[in-house]
Amino acid sequence: MPGPQGSGRAPGAGATLTGGSDAVTQPELAALRAEAARGHRRARLAERLSSNFWMIPALLLAAGAAVAVLTVQAARLGVPHVLLGGPPVTPGEAAGVLGIVASATLTFLGVVFTLTLVALQLASSQLSPRVLRMFVRSGVTKLAFGILLATFSYAVAFLALAAGAGHRADPRGLVVAMALVCASLILFVRFAARIMKLLQVDWVITGVAEETRKALRWYFPAAAAYRPAAPPAAGRDAAEAAVVSLPADGRRIGVLQGVDHRRLIRLARRAGGEIELLARVGEYLPAGAAVLAVRGQVPPRTALLRCLDLGRARTLYQDPAYGLRQLVDIAIQALSPAVNQPTTAVHVIDRLEDLVLRVAGRPARSSLIADAGGRVRVVQPALTWEECLDLAFTEITDYGASSVQVVRRLLAAYDAIEAAAGPGRRDGLARRRAALLDRSADGGLAPASLRPDPLGLG
Repeated sequence: MPGPQGSGRAPGAGATLTGGSDAVTQPELAALRAEAARGHRRARLAERLSSNFWMIPALLLAAGAAVAVLTVQAARLGVPHVLLGGPPVTPGEAAGVLGIVASATLTFLGVVFTLTLVALQLASSQLSPRVLRMFVRSGVTKLAFGILLATFSYAVAFLALAAGAGHRADPRGLVVAMALVCASLILFVRFAARIMKLLQVDWVITGVAEETRKALRWYFPAAAAYRPAAPPAAGRDAAEAAVVSLPADGRRIGVLQGVDHRRLIRLARRAGGEIELLARVGEYLPAGAAVLAVRGQVPPRTALLRCLDLGRARTLYQDPAYGLRQLVDIAIQALSPAVNQPTTAVHVIDRLEDLVLRVAGRPARSSLIADAGGRVRVVQPALTWEECLDLAFTEITDYGASSVQVVRRLLAAYDAIEAAAGPGRRDGLARRRAALLDRSADGGLAPASLRPDPLGLG
């Protein structure tokens, strides 16, 4: 477990907190301002809504039935007669058309569901199981399912409700039904186009990289997000800290998806002490796992655990390392003998280089978070520069050292990152370059063919 400043701490006096460097010019440690911890609830809500597949289809299913009620009872409810016009049909003809719409829509829904399952299977086998979350989060897919369900529920509900409504309800019902059918067809075209994109590896890689870029921008804030702070007590008086654990009965287990830092700061300030997070975001926490160390008065455990978001899988809103993890998984799966697509790995390295360059242009993430008065209240492990390099390139080096294309692209990435990184961050790149060349020589690649190339082999 990292010490009081964490593995991502900024050095002390004489350093400068600017892009590409590691610290702040100040006589004390650099701590994140409390303002930098805002937005947790909004980000968590957005993550849960986007990861929830059934909500939008369920709401549209109910909306279809509600529109049927509104259409049948339009006159009683005082709805303007904007839908009274329509094709002249008998009630029997209208019922027949609506029955066809209901049965065809249900069949169409089965086709959409089958296409989705096939796409999921192909993406899992060819790319990585971790990228399936992109399919689940796709708004077009949810809308396509939802509009089809709305059309089906509307047709069935209208047939059931309009039995005693008389002839005037039939043209109005057909107009609404045809509008829903047209919307279903338009969304199906959008859905098919979306599926085609999600089956293109470059599109998936770009999508993961864009999401990771947003997470890195939050995780590595600009220099203005830091302030001077005195060293915390965490790590000095470990025996005096009260350790808070998850319930041993297994009611709260799972992956640590995020932390409500602002709430932790408030609890620590009321307790007159500090709270140290003992687990990283993205780490799986079993029953009874120690998660927090509290110095000062210990708040109620329920209030403390409410600050931790636990779920079944890792997310990106506070865990940019998971975005890097997904990209690396795509690359090493492409480099496996069963797939053998080094070009895919090169495209992944393109995005990894861009992401690591963004980290190089930001201050090192401090593991300390201070309140408005400048006192450190929260301490947590931080992702370091070396850990970013390890995650981005170590496994690709292991699996791709025998590919000229991959080695050339890695060498070009190391050169670009080394030119942008500060002096304190270049040693790790030099070590990785030397290790890559050694592994390539052991794999039988001719040294003369190993030169930096941003295109790999073109």
